[in-house]
Amino acid sequence: MRIEVIGGGSLGQLFAASAARGGAEVVLYTRTIEQAERIMDSGIQVSEATEHDAWKIRFPSIVARTVDHFSEADGKLRWIVLAVKQKHLNDSLLAKLQSNVRAQDRLFCLQNGVGHIERLMEALPEVPVYAAVTTEGARRIDAASVFHAGKGSTSFGRTASARQQSSVEQVQAEKMLMDAFGSGGLSLTVSNEIENAMYRKLLINAVINPLTALWKIENGALLEKEERITTMRAVFDEIMMIYSAAGIEAPLVWWEELLGVCRATARNRSSMLEDVSRGDQTEAAWISGGVVELARRAGKQAPINQTLLNLIEGLDK
Repeated sequence: MRIEVIGGGSLGQLFAASAARGGAEVVLYTRTIEQAERIMDSGIQVSEATEHDAWKIRFPSIVARTVDHFSEADGKLRWIVLAVKQKHLNDSLLAKLQSNVRAQDRLFCLQNGVGHIERLMEALPEVPVYAAVTTEGARRIDAASVFHAGKGSTSFGRTASARQQSSVEQVQAEKMLMDAFGSGGLSLTVSNEIENAMYRKLLINAVINPLTALWKIENGALLEKEERITTMRAVFDEIMMIYSAAGIEAPLVWWEELLGVCRATARNRSSMLEDVSRGDQTEAAWISGGVVELARRAGKQAPINQTLLNLIEGLDK
């Protein structure tokens, strides 16, 4: 089995290094040749939040290339981990996937927000597409090192295209993937309710990401002041109202789970905070904007989430 990771950001480095540590054949595709050369030269170093010593994966355990070199594979089972942000899941990348991904390959999608699974299924109707939801906290330190800021878990599930494959083939491929990542230190489980998990993750991201980006704080700092918790609750309650109107099952226990994510990833800087700090475009259009679009479809308004979207996009350069 080969695991090919597209995207050299925080999650891309963490998942690629962990799969290689677990004994899988791993290729990491990066945006720049500088990053690929750095990884080929020195490997990827992973610093753990709860351990004193970092660990490193080097060539030949991991191979790094630029995404321009992404191509068809041989007859091996291939999992393609999409670790790019939604804003980078553009027409150019979709065209490259259409040209080089085979029906026997499998896509494992780590994007935040909503809408990407439908785009990928439309572009690659014969390819099994798996949605993944992770609570792993990761912060990219540089081109060849990542800080594993909070240990979490990852659920992934089959979409309609993946269910067309034989159940035996599915189970075998999923077990091989879980074994590889599990041996490397990442917990993966198969979920039969991945759509519900995606909406839970959307809610968590829609609360944590814009607020940490606007206040310029780490995740755990959201719980340090009553004013921050009150604002979090207001965003949470509006999303819960929208989910109810849209017919999405959303238990109230998600509030306690949201607080738990803040504690578990206390030292993590959200991806939106990282983007704002660098002056990059954020994923607000697919997170806060995704909530606003759900509200529109349900005949509701989302004034708090719309305001957060406006504030974040007002920061985008």
